[in-house]
Amino acid sequence: MDMSKLQKLQKQMRNVPFGMSVFQIEKFNRGQETSERLYRNCLLQLNQKLMALKECQFRRQRYEIDLEEIEDKLKTAEGFEKRRLEVDREEKIYKLEQEIKLIEDCCIECATYAKILEQLPEFTRAQFEDAESTYWERKLLNDMRREVLSVGHVGKDTMESLEQIGVAVGRNEQGQIAYTKAKLLEEADEHLLKE
Repeated sequence: MDMSKLQKLQKQMRNVPFGMSVFQIEKFNRGQETSERLYRNCLLQLNQKLMALKECQFRRQRYEIDLEEIEDKLKTAEGFEKRRLEVDREEKIYKLEQEIKLIEDCCIECATYAKILEQLPEFTRAQFEDAESTYWERKLLNDMRREVLSVGHVGKDTMESLEQIGVAVGRNEQGQIAYTKAKLLEEADEHLLKE
């Protein structure tokens, strides 16, 4: 492949995200059942992206040092050694250029997560923990609804998870799938014990 075609392909690659798109982050961000979970997920994703950027920074610094060393060695190298060093130089330059795309994508993703975070309040660990029961109830009830719509019944694992948070799944008088929260179950049990 000639260099002009390769450069055109590289330009095309830079024009689309290789990571997550902004739309994907905004619409399919895990944890949207509660603000606390959305907040946590944004922070987790930002942490991963910032770590990747830092690793990239260190790698780039090493490449630049390698390039300086190669340039220095090329001053006295001859024959095969010189040709190997020229290939090494070309490879390091290529790697530096390739990382620019990854850095650009990562920066866009970081900006998107930061924008979402700006729209949310800051949460403490205690606030996050307090919201977990709401998150899991909403998530599992949504899972249940989707299972009923897609396959006509609630899966065993979803039912077990709902029971672990105090939600019983069964059928009502009309044979429809229904759920009851633990407080209602406790009241029914107490009523039966009194009879």
